[in-house]
Amino acid sequence: MLESAPEPVAETEVLIVEDEDSVRAAIEAGLDVIGGFKIISATGAEEGLRYLESNSPEILLLDLVMPMVDGMEFLSRLGSGSQYSRPSKVVLMTAMENPVPEGNLKDLGIDLVLSKPFRLTDLADAVGRESPF
Repeated sequence: MLESAPEPVAETEVLIVEDEDSVRAAIEAGLDVIGGFKIISATGAEEGLRYLESNSPEILLLDLVMPMVDGMEFLSRLGSGSQYSRPSKVVLMTAMENPVPEGNLKDLGIDLVLSKPFRLTDLADAVGRESPF
């Protein structure tokens, strides 16, 4: 009897909103290593919000400090309008120490703060996967 091929596992869609090219590329590479993701990248808040007008990624990796529209303003716009799809999980990425009081994270729609610089294991934890290392 022939064995059938295993069913392909659905990829989790991740939207990365990060203005620094090198950081964005490192996150993309890290997610590739972890595996199982469809990666969409935006170079800033406006591009990310446009994507959310017609798409529903499961995870948002959002930089806090960006020019023009920062991560907090992005979250404010995301929460204020029904034209945007809200991801199931929002991870705020920042090099700032304690950018948001922990009690306010859920009120702002943030599930987790990922401190920069971060290791691959930290990224894997943030997106809910086992680290390959």
